[in-house]
Amino acid sequence: MNFWNKHELDVMELDDKMILLKEEFDKKLGIDTKDYSKKLNGFLNRRLKKESDLILKRHMFLTLFPLIIQNGKI
Repeated sequence: MNFWNKHELDVMELDDKMILLKEEFDKKLGIDTKDYSKKLNGFLNRRLKKESDLILKRHMFLTLFPLIIQNGKI
């Protein structure tokens, strides 16, 4: 499996975790909660902080690396 495929798989797994955590949040507090989006985002950030940060950093690297290589060859 190449690096891109592994990255895409990690992103899909993180999406699945987010869906499960959203369902957990909805059961716990309900969808009629005041400031629902803000509370949900805070909940997801607390639960997924390390994973989402790692995936974001890797995504930025994968996005910028080809540009750096291309500029280096010019």
